[in-house]
Amino acid sequence: MPRRSVSVQVPFSAQQMFDLVVDMDRYPEFIPWLVKSKKFELTEKDFKSEMTFAFKGLRETFFTRDEIDPPHRVSITHLSGPFSHLDSEWRFTDLPSGGSKVEFFIDFKFSKKLVDLAMGPVFGKASYSMVESFRKRAEQIYGS
Repeated sequence: MPRRSVSVQVPFSAQQMFDLVVDMDRYPEFIPWLVKSKKFELTEKDFKSEMTFAFKGLRETFFTRDEIDPPHRVSITHLSGPFSHLDSEWRFTDLPSGGSKVEFFIDFKFSKKLVDLAMGPVFGKASYSMVESFRKRAEQIYGS
C-alpha cells in the first residue's frame, strides 16, 4: 500500500487551513484531477463525503467518513469506492512564531488491478501536491 506523509509550515493559522480542508464542495476549483466533491450528513464531530476524480479516461467516485476535531485534525476513512483501503489525516498546529504546521498522511490501495496500475502512482504523487494545492488556495483566499 502506498503510504505518504507531507509536513509544511504555512503563514496561515491552523483554523484557516482547517476551514479550507473541510470546505470540500470547493475542491474542484483548485484540485485539477477532482471533478466532483461534496459533503453531507454533517454533525459536530463528523460528516460523509463523496469525491469523483478523473484521469486519463478513468473516472472513479468514492465515499468517506471524515471525523473532525476543529481546528486541529480531520481523519478520513474509506466507506466505499475504488479503494480496498484508504485512510488519511490532516493535522494543523499553530506555531508560536505565527502561521501553522500542516501535516497530511495518506495510506491507500485501489481494489481493481487496472485502476491500481493506472492511478496508483498518480494518486500517490497527487498526495504530495495536495498540501501545495491547499497552500496556494490559502494564498488566494486569505492573501499572501
